Amino acid sequence: MTVSKQPTTEHGWRLAALVAVTSLVLLESPLWAAITLDANFDSGSLCLPGAPVGACDDTGVFSSVSGNTVTLTGRDNFNNGQWKWVYFRASGVHGQVLNFEIGNDFNTGASNLSQHKMVYSYDQENWHFFDNNQLNNGEGKFLFSNNAAFVQDEVYVAYGLPYPYQRTVDHTAGLVGSPWVTPTATGNSQLVIGQSPGGVDDIGRAIGPRDIYAYKITDPAATGSKKKIVLGGGVHANETVGNWTLEGLVNFLVSDDLTAAQLRRYAEFYVYPLANPDGRFAGNNRTTVQVGDIDPNRAWNPPSYTEPGDTSTLLDIARVGQSMRLDTQQDIDYLIDFHSTVNHSIPNHFGFILPEWQSDLFWQFVLAREQTLITADASLIDFTLAKFGRDVLNAEFSATFETLFIADENTDRYLNLGENFGRTWHDVFFVPGDLNFDGELGPADWLSFISGAEQDLSEFSEIERYTLGDLDSDGENSILDFVKFKQLYVQANGTAAFAALFRPVPEATALTLTLAGLVMLALVHGRPARRQIREKTIDYPYGVIK
Repeated sequence: MTVSKQPTTEHGWRLAALVAVTSLVLLESPLWAAITLDANFDSGSLCLPGAPVGACDDTGVFSSVSGNTVTLTGRDNFNNGQWKWVYFRASGVHGQVLNFEIGNDFNTGASNLSQHKMVYSYDQENWHFFDNNQLNNGEGKFLFSNNAAFVQDEVYVAYGLPYPYQRTVDHTAGLVGSPWVTPTATGNSQLVIGQSPGGVDDIGRAIGPRDIYAYKITDPAATGSKKKIVLGGGVHANETVGNWTLEGLVNFLVSDDLTAAQLRRYAEFYVYPLANPDGRFAGNNRTTVQVGDIDPNRAWNPPSYTEPGDTSTLLDIARVGQSMRLDTQQDIDYLIDFHSTVNHSIPNHFGFILPEWQSDLFWQFVLAREQTLITADASLIDFTLAKFGRDVLNAEFSATFETLFIADENTDRYLNLGENFGRTWHDVFFVPGDLNFDGELGPADWLSFISGAEQDLSEFSEIERYTLGDLDSDGENSILDFVKFKQLYVQANGTAAFAALFRPVPEATALTLTLAGLVMLALVHGRPARRQIREKTIDYPYGVIK
């Protein structure tokens, strides 16, 4: 007979403790965590089990998780069995190193991702590129992963830098109340011009109508003739970095930067930030939700706003197009439609420009600021927004600007790219010394200059000080500003024209004439009062003035 030996109380306690600790370790271990995938949020997109087969690829393969390998399949809407956009949330990933893979159902094949890097974020605000992004030609797969484990339980992963619909809502709300931002003729006080139609998306979700925004940016204190510029974005649902670029431009236009303040006196900008809000919210590859088989950038043909041969009006595009017509009275100078592109044969950001417009001063100045940009020939045959700009809004320059999802170029790069568009328009319009912003340097600017010489400028804004002759932004209209004004005026009009400014004019007071005469006398005799004149260099788009 075998007698079993009962554990002592101490032994039993130790055994129980060991079991408990082991159980806790196993429960906490990432190896035991269930990884789940989800894309049911603003701009999210992934083909998951339960979706209709037709919404994925033609083989009915869904995204899946096996161990630490995540196989991704995107939603096929519009791209004939292939997809271009994924944005999803993976949960249960804390402490895990996951290997993600994409197959040849990516648009035109995984090989087109050979120079690409996927991005991830823990908060949907700060994005990082994956450490390892490589193409496995033998298996026809694109593989990406990080060297270190994830440090939070949830991570967001995307093909490129997302720009959800809600960001447009929040960014636009932040502009309400700006002294430089007003509703367009077709908008309300919240900068809304109407709503999208909504509908049912390709995986059966009800997508409700959403606000469509537009607004005008200019300095209302400047009431003279101004250039009209239309800015559009978000026509294609998945082209998100185009919106980052447009946001950077708008941020500059409403900023306190003196360059932006001067530009607001020369131009008014009509901004339509997201022409396809339903498609963006639903995470579509390209199209609207209302009509899933029409390219919205082939439907800018009023009054039908659809592709030729189709009878389905794209109500999102129609709302934006009609507002553009009424807001601008179909008379504009420039239109830029900000897009993005994937797996393109052109290796950098580029503009689709008509050959006859490629020498336009604006585009040449863009290339001078952004020397890696490329110019591509446009035809404006299809009914794109750029064609709409030329043929309907009568723009003198209308173009599509394509930003690429370029590896290691993060949101700051696109925001800066947008700002450089704004600075370029300043380069084109700005006339140094043009204090009344009428586009030329003449006698009226001299009157503005000498009127500022009588005043304490400390209480004025920087742009107001500029209009009163503070050309070097030191807070006063001094003899140094006079030297600069004289140089600019002589260069623009000649020495005789500058001398003619000193003939008596009815509007000038005795004090201003006396002051001008004293300044001129001091310069002629080389004895500037109280301050030593230093050599100054003036930046000017057409060269350098000393």
